Amino acid sequence: MDNSNIVAMFEMMDSSGRGTISFVQYKEALKTLGLCTEDEDLQDDGHKITLDKFKEEVCIHPASLQAFARKF
Repeated sequence: MDNSNIVAMFEMMDSSGRGTISFVQYKEALKTLGLCTEDEDLQDDGHKITLDKFKEEVCIHPASLQAFARKF
């Protein structure tokens, strides 16, 4: 999974084109990618998630992304 895949995923969730996604969308994306478990307690700080924040979080777990990519 490279930068273009991460951007495409973010853009699919940001259907309004505002440049942000909700915390719920963010958390679900991390779960889908296998980067967050049900047990993890991510705290919603009330801020919207930007593309930069999303990329930062996804890139912290490159091994998990490689495992996810092999599934498909």
